[in-house]
Amino acid sequence: MPIPSRPLKDQVEGSLDHYASQAWPQLEEVTIRWRGSYGYLVGHLPDEDLPLARIEYLGDPQHWAFALYQASSEDYQETVLPSGQWTGTPKEALDCACGVHLAALGEH
Repeated sequence: MPIPSRPLKDQVEGSLDHYASQAWPQLEEVTIRWRGSYGYLVGHLPDEDLPLARIEYLGDPQHWAFALYQASSEDYQETVLPSGQWTGTPKEALDCACGVHLAALGEH
């Protein structure tokens, strides 16, 4: 499994947090916890932290695997993105995860 470089991790984190501030204003911040090739996305709401998704670096900065956080099992389920693809950009993963999780909270 390829592991993203520190500069790539920093770029993805900054890009996603900035993007989220524009596309998902109900989130105060988006952070990523890295473990090997996996990045765990967490959305920070005013009163809670919301696990969103897991992205997996596959060796290409434009193609990441995606798994949606499942609160019922407290685990991640590999998921097809709205594009119908199994891989996509971190922004596509964030949009999909926020669309599901924030809608469930009545936030979007």
